[in-house]
Amino acid sequence: MGNEDKIARNMEKTTFYIATLGCKVNQYESQVIRERFLERGYKEVDSIDKAGVCVVNTCTVTSTSDSKSLRLINTVKKRKKCVIATGCMVEDKDLDLSKFKGVDFIIKNKDKYNIPQLITGYGERSNVPQSSTLNPITGLKGHTRVFVKVQDGCDNACSYCKVRVVRGHSRSRPLNKILDECRILIRNGTREIVLTGICLGAYGRDLARDLDICKLIKKISEIEGDWRFRLSSIEPNNINEDLIAELKAQKRLCKHLHLPFQSGDNDILDRMNRPYTREAYLDIVRKLRDAIPDIAISTDIMVGFPGETEKRFQNTLNFIKLVRPMRMHIFPYSKRKGTKAYGFGDNISNAVKRERENRLRDLAARFSKEFIDKFINREVEMLVEDKESKEGHLQGYTDRYIKVYTCDQDSLKGRLIKGQITLFKDNDSAIYRPYLVK
Repeated sequence: MGNEDKIARNMEKTTFYIATLGCKVNQYESQVIRERFLERGYKEVDSIDKAGVCVVNTCTVTSTSDSKSLRLINTVKKRKKCVIATGCMVEDKDLDLSKFKGVDFIIKNKDKYNIPQLITGYGERSNVPQSSTLNPITGLKGHTRVFVKVQDGCDNACSYCKVRVVRGHSRSRPLNKILDECRILIRNGTREIVLTGICLGAYGRDLARDLDICKLIKKISEIEGDWRFRLSSIEPNNINEDLIAELKAQKRLCKHLHLPFQSGDNDILDRMNRPYTREAYLDIVRKLRDAIPDIAISTDIMVGFPGETEKRFQNTLNFIKLVRPMRMHIFPYSKRKGTKAYGFGDNISNAVKRERENRLRDLAARFSKEFIDKFINREVEMLVEDKESKEGHLQGYTDRYIKVYTCDQDSLKGRLIKGQITLFKDNDSAIYRPYLVK
């Protein structure tokens, strides 16, 4: 091998690419890995083909997630790269490791931040010091809204959930570390921070008696600057009077909550081992709307859980008609080995699951339009993102998580702007989209 070939091979080894599947927590963790690589002199490239080192940060929340993770790993292996598999899928104790044949490194979640150090020797300069502390992230590549992980793990015992199995017990980040990270992000131009965790509402309980999500909200709200923040998914049983009061009082905190109800039938909720009844859920929604009448409530709904008869599904439909969420994430139940529900009978066919998904989607579209209509001709604040519509218009979100478009110039990317929402009809379709006009 000539000198030029050796140089080219070494340069390839010090290039990296990270593919991320799954939740906001995984995306945050990929950013930590990315910045660790850059600290150690690696160069990030924009495709698998250009990279010498490829990290696949996997997800195992559903069987579909497993399949996507494995397909991506196999794609990387075919390119004969240095392949690193990490994330929740590799935490599965029932995982058939033969599926990972040809993977160079299989790294658990607890070690994923140290991937650049763990692969030392693969094209890395040996004189780069190893870091023993976790530095704050400085941004989030590809995102205008930046996710900040404040908590990991979950102490709930939902019968269908594998994430709690692979992520372990609830663990919170120290308050000062979170505040330092938020300050750095805001100084670097971040205009929206999304607080995220596996069980966000459990924040602080494991650290101190007087520390909880409400105190975290208060402290973050004190950081000065032109910015805002929102909570990611939070369990309904973590909504209390104090949190509702903070949500109402803090001007920086977006008036939007994502509450994963999963079902509106008490029998199914009991089989899911959810700690509430539909009546309790409806009471939470009532209290939220009493405090903030135009609050945005989005939700997760699972269809086809074992034992979900047509009557029980009708109870969920009726429940959704009462909640009238502004957005719904609808997904079919997926059997996950290692969970209690894996052994349940009364399984629902895929055809029935698809039919129920479609019925819920019709409701979702109706209630989404109903919510958006409340804000037509009202002044709102929009965070302009880099993404564009097919027509070339920039898009972004209001604090109520309404997706809106603007015809304004590129100089507005990454900025918070105010204007009125109006409806514009697309030229080539019957779809009406909300636009912001300054």
